[in-house]
Amino acid sequence: MAELPLFPLKTVLLPGNTLSLKIFEPRYLDMIAQCMREDSSFGIVLIFKGEETLSDTDIHSIGTTARISDWQDRADGLLGITVLGLERFEIISTHILENGLTMAKFNVLDEIDKTEIPEQFNYMQELLDHISAQEGKTPGENQSFAEMMYQLIYLLPLDTNLKQRMLEIPLCSDRALILHAELIRLGVIQYIKPDVVFEK
Repeated sequence: MAELPLFPLKTVLLPGNTLSLKIFEPRYLDMIAQCMREDSSFGIVLIFKGEETLSDTDIHSIGTTARISDWQDRADGLLGITVLGLERFEIISTHILENGLTMAKFNVLDEIDKTEIPEQFNYMQELLDHISAQEGKTPGENQSFAEMMYQLIYLLPLDTNLKQRMLEIPLCSDRALILHAELIRLGVIQYIKPDVVFEK
């Protein structure tokens, strides 16, 4: 079974979205150098207990694989990188190398996704287009249901633990129902009961 180096953080990376990181610890500088040489990925997982600079942190079992899309030497002497989230993955087991880097055996989680956005959630696409326009970003075209959801979750000011919860949910329709409830709680939308069809 293949192994993946892990980068535990106190933030959530979602598939299709980017994250900027400052790298200064030797274990992660070595990991980034190897990933750049081999054009390989590493895994970003959310910490639920412990600090980013420690090796014995407790981490969630589901994260997102990441690939380096850009890098730069910063004025403060640190290495700055931008990564792109690729796929959800689940950790099977972990072990720690001598340099403190955590390695994981893992499975990639297939995205259970409908190609088109269900009609009752079309307003989420409109909300995403509105937020994107405010931030000067071009709305994505022909996005799948999952891609649209991940973009919206990324842009909204949601609690980190809620983002992690939605990352862990396998069905995009279930993810959308939770986000729908959160948008009501935040006052972004008024209560509208979505039409949900339950399979027998």
